[in-house]
Amino acid sequence: MKRLLVLATPLLLAACVTDREANTLSESAAEGRAFAQQNCAGCHAIDDGVSPNPDAPSLRHAAHRLPDWMVEGSFERGIQVGHTAEMPVFTFEEDDIANLIAYFDALRAKELSPDSPR
Repeated sequence: MKRLLVLATPLLLAACVTDREANTLSESAAEGRAFAQQNCAGCHAIDDGVSPNPDAPSLRHAAHRLPDWMVEGSFERGIQVGHTAEMPVFTFEEDDIANLIAYFDALRAKELSPDSPR
């Protein structure tokens, strides 16, 4: 039993950290993150870290590249501005763009938070 507890402790701690992180996002930002996970994670690191495609920045880095109005305009045009020919053209459903912008805002705010790692 003790061995099982020792083995399970890291998993339980990871689950707590993940839940806490997910709960810090607004509903819109959480939906934007879910959209990014489903549609962008093939090339971009969702939060930070190493992207699967070495030419694709993490979304945290991308969130700092352009102001919201430029990102929103790019999304509305099918994400062609600032991307290579490899970037797929998306057809967004209602609220997808607003949710992605909310997620980018959350990434920027997390960076500005005094207790966030830099």
